[in-house]
Amino acid sequence: MLIIFLLITFFLNYSPILASDRNIFGLHLTQPQDIASAKTVINSSQGDWGWATIVIRTDQLDHNTWQDFFDNCRKYHIIPIVRLATIMENGYWKRPALSDIDNLASFLNSLNWPTTDQHVILFNEINHASEWGGAVDVKSFADMSIYAYQKLKSLNSNFIVLSSPFDLAAPNQTDQLKSAADVYHAIYLYNPKYFDSFDALASHSYPNHGYVGTPSDTGQHSIHGYLWELNYIKSLGINKTYPVYITETGWPHREGESKANNFYTVQTSAKFLIDALKIWGDDPKVIAVTPFIYNYPHPPFDHFSWVDTSERLYPEYQVVADLPKNQNHPLQSTKYEVTSNRLPFILITNTDYSGKITLKNTGQSIWGETKFCLEPKASANVTLDAICTTDNYVYPGQSETFDYKIKINNDPNYTDKTTISWDSLTPFEIIPINDTGTIYSPKTTLREKFIQFIQSFFI
Repeated sequence: MLIIFLLITFFLNYSPILASDRNIFGLHLTQPQDIASAKTVINSSQGDWGWATIVIRTDQLDHNTWQDFFDNCRKYHIIPIVRLATIMENGYWKRPALSDIDNLASFLNSLNWPTTDQHVILFNEINHASEWGGAVDVKSFADMSIYAYQKLKSLNSNFIVLSSPFDLAAPNQTDQLKSAADVYHAIYLYNPKYFDSFDALASHSYPNHGYVGTPSDTGQHSIHGYLWELNYIKSLGINKTYPVYITETGWPHREGESKANNFYTVQTSAKFLIDALKIWGDDPKVIAVTPFIYNYPHPPFDHFSWVDTSERLYPEYQVVADLPKNQNHPLQSTKYEVTSNRLPFILITNTDYSGKITLKNTGQSIWGETKFCLEPKASANVTLDAICTTDNYVYPGQSETFDYKIKINNDPNYTDKTTISWDSLTPFEIIPINDTGTIYSPKTTLREKFIQFIQSFFI
């Protein structure tokens, strides 16, 4: 009955649930292969280009695995947010060395991301000793963050660097735990340049303490925790404006292998999340929200998992997935290179000929999702077709051969070079081979001329 109530409430009060100018909805994934099932949740109910936060470790830098993940993000229209991590060592997350940063940054830059903006989070909750080599060391963290920011930006200005999210509920406890306020303040006193070393704020705005808060609660230990962070940073004298990515949040539920009496039922957790998404969606500072965690139905995170041990989505979270969503329109680079351009060996003026040009997709966009067309750029004495995709999709790394028509017009007053090209492609020269300028041939090497002569019989 409660599920029915949630559905009725949703349709009466939450349409649309998210802000009209963007789609903030996403999920925090456990592993790259989760994208196969999570895609239908992230982009459900007409949503497009939703978000997925995922962790990459220094011992998991397999190019095929992560390029496949990014290719799936491209295919399913999901914007990835990648959090940097090291490895577990003696019960702690190893503190990164400069070489770890170099390897992670170079590896991420070697991949073909699905969008122009490439979102990277610098580490995780370093106000816990367990997340930073066994001790909360603000100075080493600030140094490493500044270095990581500079390294990423030096490789690619399209990296959007997100700050390390802190545990906003952590108390001060020797060198094992430090409050977020004390960490921010200590960083400011040590090196305020840190606050110029991230482009956006990554926040873990949980309903604390004890994950039992409600959506209406406010302050540092609530789903509005990011507002406290922004205000506190400003109080330190930092006048920079940061967009916000809530990369972890949510309410735990009692369902799971272990039991906890202080958690809500999955129905209440889902209902609270619906309310929270409305609040976040109304705040233009919030760019993305990826609740923790989509697929982790075993301890210690079974209470946060959106799926059960059979990897079935809890019906109550299906209600959340059914919220009406909007569409993001991220930028993608469209790039290509010519792998071959086949023309007849002999072209007589005022005569129509057919050519074939093969382009390799070296960009981020999928040709054919929207019309891919290159307009002709030819010399004044040439009539040339545009080249356009039809109904087929051409993914990055794939090639497509386009047919085109060409005619060299007989113009005795034309004295410049005769060239053909399309948009930004390098012009291809065609030269006259008789005194009257009525017969032309592609300008190539002798070997290329021979190959084109043979190919001309098959065009």
